[in-house]
Amino acid sequence: MSYQKRSLASFAWHRQGWVFAILVIAGLGLGAFKVSAYQTASQFAADGVQVIGEVTHMTDYATTRGKSLSGRKTFRMSYTFATPSDPYNNGIQDVSEEFYGAQKDGGPITVWYLPSDPTSNAVDLEKLSSGFWLTLAIAAGVFLAGMIGLNFSVTRARACIKLRETGDALVATVTDHVAEGKKKINGHFQWRDADGLEGRSLTAALADLPPVGSSITVFADPARRLKPVWEGDIGSR
Repeated sequence: MSYQKRSLASFAWHRQGWVFAILVIAGLGLGAFKVSAYQTASQFAADGVQVIGEVTHMTDYATTRGKSLSGRKTFRMSYTFATPSDPYNNGIQDVSEEFYGAQKDGGPITVWYLPSDPTSNAVDLEKLSSGFWLTLAIAAGVFLAGMIGLNFSVTRARACIKLRETGDALVATVTDHVAEGKKKINGHFQWRDADGLEGRSLTAALADLPPVGSSITVFADPARRLKPVWEGDIGSR
């Protein structure tokens, strides 16, 4: 049976390379978010107008992780304030526990807003900039881990794809199908060759996998530094 040749990007993606891509994006996103919040706090401090507004609603709630409470609380405040052009402006912000405890529902509260855009406003400037360097360090760590993993994944995938042209073609036998996920629709198969060497395929629809007991072709590294790869995962020669 002839299989379509798979690209390097597709093979790396199916070998869980997407996990490292998500880490890279998450690191960049977290860093960008915190830098933006810090810049916003600095802009309020430099160019913002300070007025006295009124607290309209106070909410504290525990965040959830799955179906259980994580024990961590979020404190949120809603407020109104007036500007020369509009006596009715609204705002909402997550604040620190200390700041939250010092306020009173219906009481006065200091609000900063930008004259050029009153919809950009805040009451707890320290919350915007708190943990700036720690958050950047975490973001850098997540990004670095993702880049290292992504580089390893691509390098490994490139070596596997190369086996399609340079590897030894061996005959192996499908020994088992292993279902994955709750729906049991997808999964992989395990194989063994004549020398007792074992391996597995990439995850695919179970219905598309060769049946147990059938013979398949795997490409093996002549130097035996890499695990053999099933022909169907990288494509036929």
